[in-house]
Amino acid sequence: MTDSIKSFTHTPALSVVETERFSFFVDPDRLQLGIKKNFIKEANSLCEKILSYVRYLPETPYKAVGFNFGYELEHKTSILQKIYCPGDKLESLFSENFQLGGIIKYEFSGFTVKLIIQPDINEKIKADFNFHYGLNENSDIENIIKMHGEAMAESRRVLEELVNE
Repeated sequence: MTDSIKSFTHTPALSVVETERFSFFVDPDRLQLGIKKNFIKEANSLCEKILSYVRYLPETPYKAVGFNFGYELEHKTSILQKIYCPGDKLESLFSENFQLGGIIKYEFSGFTVKLIIQPDINEKIKADFNFHYGLNENSDIENIIKMHGEAMAESRRVLEELVNE
């Protein structure tokens, strides 16, 4: 990262570096780079930033690659409510103002994807995607990290399909 550092913490158990645009967290079980603002603009540089770290420390025994994408959708009717109960069956069971959420798990290009959809109190729906790729000694970590853009496109595709049903 070439940004100026806003805060830095280093202990034997973990390191955290915060800049204006990114947060970088490392502990024995995780290396995490997060975007703090300008997501659309910064998302394209995320992959190269992680790859530079991986290339700098090739002896590190990486075990998995994960991508997380979170969305807030303004939608009158719950996506899952529309899919699972088009009638008023659940409405009669709970109340006319019930909200429905759920977890959907599926495979995408070697990743196990978990989509968690939850209703929000502000009439927005939260959709959180977790793409997980378990590595082995034959895994090409660089090519898997380079799938970041494809994973993001997949998350958007799924949401567009669910919302436009």
